Amino acid sequence: MELAICVVAGLLIAAMGVCQVVSGSPRLLHSYHYATTPPAELPALARETGAGLIGCGIGVALLALSSWSVWCAAVGTVLMVGSVGATLFSIVRHNGGLITGADVGFLATKPPAARMAICAVAGAALSLFGFVPGIYMITTGDVSSLHSYHTQGIAAADLPSFALCEGLCLMGLGVAIFVSVLAAAGMVGRPFKRWAVVLAIVGLVLFCASLIGLLLFIPYFGGSLTP
Repeated sequence: MELAICVVAGLLIAAMGVCQVVSGSPRLLHSYHYATTPPAELPALARETGAGLIGCGIGVALLALSSWSVWCAAVGTVLMVGSVGATLFSIVRHNGGLITGADVGFLATKPPAARMAICAVAGAALSLFGFVPGIYMITTGDVSSLHSYHTQGIAAADLPSFALCEGLCLMGLGVAIFVSVLAAAGMVGRPFKRWAVVLAIVGLVLFCASLIGLLLFIPYFGGSLTP
């Protein structure tokens, strides 16, 4: 039953993507993901994010089958994370930001120095969600914050190495979050600042790589991605 639910959920996500690709309308996205997208770019946004949803849905379905084959886990993880990353990149590229609109576009009213300060503080705060558990895992070797089925098949002798790898990936996520939020300071108005585009790409690549590592180290050491 759990397997069937996960596979069906993945197929439903993929079906949403197909709807966007066929219709060329982004209406299935939250309105703040396309609030400031130029009308001429809406069809491209819909099709690009739709393709991302298709890849994500297939990835989720493959992850559900990870208990059958480690290749399902590997391909599913890479496909899901890569698709999510591509979807987010498409939204930022067309919309000028992941979340925009009259109620959240307050950065546009601030001078450059203030935007940088706000994004730096916000990014540092959000990065703690990766740094704190990552540093804790590395220094203590304790992986109890993960689900029990993630570590059930891992040998006790391998737990310190597993904790180190997972901790480094979590810290990578923390760095990616900080860099990505900092990039938002230069993505107010068009054209975007070149340094902001570079930071956004670096943050996205690092986020995807860290998330892939976070997931794939589990089956690599003998754990399971599914209950």
